[in-house]
Amino acid sequence: MSGFKNFTIAGSGVVGDYIIRELLKLKEEGKIDKVTILTRSDSSSLDQHRASGVTITVVNYGSAESLKNAVTGSDVVISTVGHGAVALQAQHLLAEQAKAAGVKLFVPSEFGHTTDRENPKDVFALKQSVHHKLKELDLPYSLFFTGPHLNYVFVPAIGLDLKSGNVTAGLDGNALNSFTAQSDIGRFVAYVLTQLPRSKLEWRTFRIEAERKSFNQIFKEYEEKTGTKLNVTYRSESELKAALKKNPADFAAILQLDWGHSGGLVGRLDQLSVSEYPDWNPKSIADVVYS
Repeated sequence: MSGFKNFTIAGSGVVGDYIIRELLKLKEEGKIDKVTILTRSDSSSLDQHRASGVTITVVNYGSAESLKNAVTGSDVVISTVGHGAVALQAQHLLAEQAKAAGVKLFVPSEFGHTTDRENPKDVFALKQSVHHKLKELDLPYSLFFTGPHLNYVFVPAIGLDLKSGNVTAGLDGNALNSFTAQSDIGRFVAYVLTQLPRSKLEWRTFRIEAERKSFNQIFKEYEEKTGTKLNVTYRSESELKAALKKNPADFAAILQLDWGHSGGLVGRLDQLSVSEYPDWNPKSIADVVYS
């Protein structure tokens, strides 16, 4: 076991809430001592966590003193901040102060596409810069690559509105990508951070997936299981690049282009880390998306 007893989570959004829930279960079982959430404001939306025994700490992400005080006494800092440039870059100061406060392990905001690739761009480059920062600080990290989130990907904003019958895929839709539900990400993260020895956590990249499929396979299975005929639009590489040239912040285009090149694939099958949690048994795409 890692021996880590005190956990601090920076951000409690898309995947952070699920990690917090799993850590709280461990706290209730007496396996860990403290779970702290760092927040910019003492929002009433955090009342559910406060009632469950979480410590809420309001911080200024631009203040070294505020961050150091907030993470002092913590064994592990888990960052689940959003994909915005400001939030991702704020992790540099958070990492510096975590090192100064004696934090033993830092989990940067990943939980999606691989960012250990060569010459990453956009949000992937911002995330990779945090890896470099942690190495400079000699503050050990654990990275979690999970592929696209099953609860988050199939939405109109990304062109995957299954309920309306209108969906979009980048390139020809045949590239394989990894998919994992957010609740399963939370379970895996909490498990390995507490059950594995520190030697198997430090400077470690965990690659997990519930399933790997192409969007064409998903569309076909959805049609077969629901009896719904989908209207599929394919966006070519040139079309997606043109969209990004016009608007570099077009997140749907960024994702569709990356998925079209299997950018959401967490790694080779022999690189997967799922064996580290033998009883993980994650939800399938059908469990989350087709039901």
